[in-house]
Amino acid sequence: MVAINVLPERYPLPEWKRFWAAVGGGYEVRFAQDIGKRVAAAFQVRELGTTIIIDRQGSVVYRDWGPTSYGTLARVVDKLL
Repeated sequence: MVAINVLPERYPLPEWKRFWAAVGGGYEVRFAQDIGKRVAAAFQVRELGTTIIIDRQGSVVYRDWGPTSYGTLARVVDKLL
């Protein structure tokens, strides 16, 4: 899983990692900064909390806006494995 910070100028990486830990983000995550907003533009991210799951062929197979439950993530990813 890669968590991409689309507002690095507003939420510095150390602060974001502390927040992630505080809300129980215990599973393994790679953090990235979207400097220049290229990733957000490419995937049409319009709000914070957007979840996008991409399959091995590079197709978006899941998208939502707002908190995504672990159960939802597991169900979608299990279908891809």
